[in-house]
Amino acid sequence: MCKTQCLLAAISLTIGLVNAWDIAITTGDQLEFYSNQTKINSEGMRFRDLTALAYDAVHNMLLFVDRQNDNASIFSYHLATKKYQSLVRRRSFENIQGLAFDPVMSLLFWTDTNERSIFWISLKPGSKNELYGNLLIKMDDEMPRAIAVDSCRGYIYWTNTNITKPSIERARFDGTDRKVVVNTDLFMPVSIAVDQRTKRLYWADDKEGIHYSIESSNLDGNDRKTVLSGTYHQPNTLTISKDSVYWVDWGFRSVWKLAKDASADVEPFELLKFSNEVPFGIVANYDISDQIEGSNDCAALQRLSQNKSAINDTFNIPRDIGLFCLHGVKLDGKLECKCSPGYTGERCEVSVCYNFCFQGDCTLSSEGQPMCRCQNGFSGIRCELDACKGYCLNNGVCSRSRQNPTCQCGTDYEGSRCETLKVYTTTNTSVPVTSLLFSSFSCTEKVLATSQQLSENWKEGEVTQTVCNPEWDSVRDPVIVVLGILSGVLCIICTFLVTKVLQLKKRPRIKKRIIVNKNVTPMTARPDQCEITIENCCNMNICETPCFEPRSTIRPTLGDSKPGKEEKKNLIANMEYPEEY
Repeated sequence: MCKTQCLLAAISLTIGLVNAWDIAITTGDQLEFYSNQTKINSEGMRFRDLTALAYDAVHNMLLFVDRQNDNASIFSYHLATKKYQSLVRRRSFENIQGLAFDPVMSLLFWTDTNERSIFWISLKPGSKNELYGNLLIKMDDEMPRAIAVDSCRGYIYWTNTNITKPSIERARFDGTDRKVVVNTDLFMPVSIAVDQRTKRLYWADDKEGIHYSIESSNLDGNDRKTVLSGTYHQPNTLTISKDSVYWVDWGFRSVWKLAKDASADVEPFELLKFSNEVPFGIVANYDISDQIEGSNDCAALQRLSQNKSAINDTFNIPRDIGLFCLHGVKLDGKLECKCSPGYTGERCEVSVCYNFCFQGDCTLSSEGQPMCRCQNGFSGIRCELDACKGYCLNNGVCSRSRQNPTCQCGTDYEGSRCETLKVYTTTNTSVPVTSLLFSSFSCTEKVLATSQQLSENWKEGEVTQTVCNPEWDSVRDPVIVVLGILSGVLCIICTFLVTKVLQLKKRPRIKKRIIVNKNVTPMTARPDQCEITIENCCNMNICETPCFEPRSTIRPTLGDSKPGKEEKKNLIANMEYPEEY
């Protein structure tokens, strides 16, 4: 009982998640689902670059393009079972821009811009399809891009983005009754959608320059209306729900929303903003009853929706649809491939040589087994062994050759693997090694004397000093000479100055004080007492007394007299009788 309740709860949760999303978007390698501007789920661990997207509301199935897949290009994803299935084999230079599915006839349509063609396959059990799809319409000048289906009336609509003659066209599911619906006032119609309920077309036109428009018309191209005309958007894909129009804008990396019946002054609402990846395809979730309500042309679609549950049931795609063998043949009556020699994998897509040889070239034997032709210095079944690994000792440098690895040893080691320490010997004791090391290399240039050079110059006990010769260094030696001359001049100047200073210190200093009383030498201009300091008399500021003459300047008549009283008398005489008198 508990298991049954748990199972029912899980089924109810799955059903709720299936119907919970509002829009689905392909961006990068992810298929993302959003509700109320919030991402509620994402799928895409096995994909690389998802682009065009289509939705089948009858069978709860998404169909999308992965343009970087190695094998297939178009896949289906069942929302209820969460299972993927490849449908169409990938062409070498394809560029699928538009994708559409008709649930009534189980037909899948897509456009290839490079091939300028529209292709289709049938997903009905027992149907026969080409591996790359069946060609429906081949065009000459047109460039088909977006495509949509009118399941109620059995038409496909596509846009032609050749800017010299853009148009919107339609044709029957078998390619007949081809007709141009709109070909005026168009520049580059990049996306198109069919509203089954209102019997109208909606398309996005990336106009010249910065302008764009979202427009609408009836299924015949008449009653044309402009839903929105704006600037700076670069619309890529467009989808519709019951009440709104959604489009992907590459200019702002955003998804925008606008009501179908919005007035001309209403601005679109930015629903989602992407920062890293750029969104590509977009589809809106809707109930099939909203699309066929009140339409007599949709009887077949209505019967199909009543016979199959839009939630619990999934479209039964034959398992062999999309099963192709890249390098082999498909076995009759089995879902298996018989691979050619040298290939393996579910679809013979993997070469046995892929990443087999590490350092060499891989070839196939007659039995289809990989064989490696290794590069020089490598060996092993997969060339995984490096002959130089750990071969040279003592920091020797290993070099690979065709035969064996060789070692380039350092200065102190020798041998095939640098395993022997070098020993220098000589039979002539008159030339020691120290003499060689310090006398042979006395030139001004920097010389690296290696043991190999020493051994080459050491022959029968004779050492030839030919490693280098002393030469004049044009940069270093002139600087040394100039600095030497300057140093000598400075030494001479310093010696002269020191000598002068010593001589000046030896000159005698005379300091005597003479007190003259006014009774002996009456002078009205002098004070009562004048104290004379001989040492400072030359300053001429003490009693205005003249200076005592040094002995070298004394008059010859006084030179031979006694230095005591005569000297004093001479000084007093000069004081009493100045020279100007």
